[in-house]
Amino acid sequence: MSKAGMSEQSLGARAGLRHRIGRLAIRVERVPGLPLVALRTWLVAGSRLEPTPGLSLVTGRLLGEGTATRDWSRWATDVEDRGMTLQTTGSAETLGIALDALAEDAELAMDWLAELLLEPAFTGERLHWIRQQAAAELEGLLDQPDFRTGRAYLQQLYHPHPYSRPLQGSRADLDRIESADCRAFYRSAQAWGGCLVVVGDIDESAALKHLQDRLDADFPKQTATPPAVPDITGSDDLRRELVVGGRDQAHLFLGHLTVPRAHPDRIPLELAGVMLGAGPGMAGRLPFRIREQEGLAYAVDIATAAGAGLEPGRLTIYVATSPDQVAQAERAAREELARALGDGFSDDEFESARSFLLGREPFRRETLRQRADRLAEAEVYGLPSDRAGWIESVLRDLDRPTVEAALRRWVRPDDLRVTVGLPKT
Repeated sequence: MSKAGMSEQSLGARAGLRHRIGRLAIRVERVPGLPLVALRTWLVAGSRLEPTPGLSLVTGRLLGEGTATRDWSRWATDVEDRGMTLQTTGSAETLGIALDALAEDAELAMDWLAELLLEPAFTGERLHWIRQQAAAELEGLLDQPDFRTGRAYLQQLYHPHPYSRPLQGSRADLDRIESADCRAFYRSAQAWGGCLVVVGDIDESAALKHLQDRLDADFPKQTATPPAVPDITGSDDLRRELVVGGRDQAHLFLGHLTVPRAHPDRIPLELAGVMLGAGPGMAGRLPFRIREQEGLAYAVDIATAAGAGLEPGRLTIYVATSPDQVAQAERAAREELARALGDGFSDDEFESARSFLLGREPFRRETLRQRADRLAEAEVYGLPSDRAGWIESVLRDLDRPTVEAALRRWVRPDDLRVTVGLPKT
């Protein structure tokens, strides 16, 4: 196994207490200090498993729009009166509930999370409002030339997988969604499983017992295997150009699929991405060449595993340039990729990139909210991301040849898909 896939023994035992109901993993962890508590529920579902495009987004948002005993306005008032924050979401891979509260309200927050988890109402009135909201968001996004180009690029990479379409689906898709569809999808998500985490200045044993008393009898015990998702084949065309509007700017995307989130090469690829240009400012080879040296672009972005989750992420190079400089910008990007693959990186580039990632890491776990998200991520993706120092240990153990080898395994210049969005002439 790569050094990025460190064993559980080398990282020590996981903190906190654990319990399981069906396929719902429950984790409670005391983090002393601030008198706060962060609660998260992630059910594995998302657009990758939805039978109707847009259903994940609509179902997730409706989770916070009322329960069997309280409508949306009562929920909004109760949450605000306690100074809590509540957000429910439907994403590409999960249905989520996030509730943050004062530690003195921890039991109340757990009761409210259980109510949302067990008794969502999915009323027709709120469904209509959520559908209208999602449709308006989609229309706004489709007015943006860079978004339209990016969607065409994702279609090239992920077709016929659901990731090839907007999270909202289409207006026609949204209009077809009914309350019964949301209920059925949510029941399936409960059976597919996920996690519930509670993090904060709490008594772990008392908190876990409270959750057991509240959920053991009522959370569905039946389990199910999620349905198979369509294979990702990508489109046959390696290059696509389309008119997306705007005045004088072209949008260039180049890339292909790489690795999922739990793959041992993801972190080495992320470090290589920083050397290529995913770091701060204009640092990195591609921004320096395309923008600073040749003056070809307004913006240059790169990622080596963008969107990596249960499905593979993607190498993506994005260049915002003028229409008459697209070919030159594409050539420069390809040449810099080829140079990195052929010659590798210098020791100074490697150490600078590693220092950037090591310096960034503490700021990604400084709040209870971030800690709760780390625990949820560990459960859903099977990563030790909840272990203190995991990322730092992986980064310190990496060497330059290992990172260069990972880049050569997963970056294939001959397989790059290219999407160009052009302004109206």
